[in-house]
Amino acid sequence: MSPDPQKTPTEPVSATIATKHFGEIVVREDQIIIFDPGLLGFTEFHRFILIEHGQDSPFLWLQCVDKSDLAFVVIDPLFVLPDYQIGPINGVRKELDIQNLKDLKVLVILTIPPGRPQDMTANLMGPILINLANRRGKQLVLESSPYSHKHPVLPAKA
Repeated sequence: MSPDPQKTPTEPVSATIATKHFGEIVVREDQIIIFDPGLLGFTEFHRFILIEHGQDSPFLWLQCVDKSDLAFVVIDPLFVLPDYQIGPINGVRKELDIQNLKDLKVLVILTIPPGRPQDMTANLMGPILINLANRRGKQLVLESSPYSHKHPVLPAKA
């Protein structure tokens, strides 16, 4: 039996979601990252997407798919602290089914005080790990960490 020339290849399912910062956006199913049990303080929400802040910006938005006003500004911690290390992740590597470390994306959540972006801080004690291959993620809590949950992002002015 020959393939039907009228049929197109199967495309990922997509849906339009409302967001506070970006208005309505179309999200494909293969863009959704599943956090189980969710992020700290937001365990009831499991589905998020990453949105670029700008073309050349190091910032990303971790936008909740199911709650339009829930989004976090995130950044690769190496932009904040070039020698940042999360330590051994064997348990998480197995939990997220990370086969290749190239598929691992590490991000940290930023806190930006209203009207004072120069005072933004990064939570280096609670990194977010994402397996880009299977779109599964988890937020870690680094206990006995040398890092702060309020690490300054910009250098202090003299």
